[in-house]
Amino acid sequence: MNKLSTCCLLMLIVVNSMAQRRKTVFVEVLGNGLIASGNFDMRLKPDQNDGLGLRAGVGGGSFSGYDDQGNSASIGVVTFPLAVNYLVGKRRSSFESGVGVTPMYLTASGTINDDIFSGSGLSVTGFLNAGYRYQPINNGLMFHVKWTPAFNSSGFSPRWFGLGIGYSFK
Repeated sequence: MNKLSTCCLLMLIVVNSMAQRRKTVFVEVLGNGLIASGNFDMRLKPDQNDGLGLRAGVGGGSFSGYDDQGNSASIGVVTFPLAVNYLVGKRRSSFESGVGVTPMYLTASGTINDDIFSGSGLSVTGFLNAGYRYQPINNGLMFHVKWTPAFNSSGFSPRWFGLGIGYSFK
């Protein structure tokens, strides 16, 4: 019974500390989730719209197609964007900067010249973030527009942007 009481007390402390922090749930197109993702973001300073925050999400998508020679390919990806970010701006408008990683699980299959191929694997892409975030002082609509250049073992890709919309609350 003592372990149960301790566990319940710890859960109460965690929930109470989260209740004082600004939280946001949002959907992002492109950006750190690559195609589309659902995300949760939380400021670490209680009762503040700005400062250090954490983000976690899940996303993905799939593509398939054929070429003129009858070759086909199907590609699927599941992503898990994770980031640390910082907001500068005490009111509704903020400059958002951050850094993160997106672990992903990829699958591919298809045919090339009547040869069948398939495979799957894990990969990780890093991201930088810089952009504008609108977040209300109280509860309400949040949106952001960000430049999110990507980097991995294949190199650096500066041509990446993200658009997000969601709901911010305390």
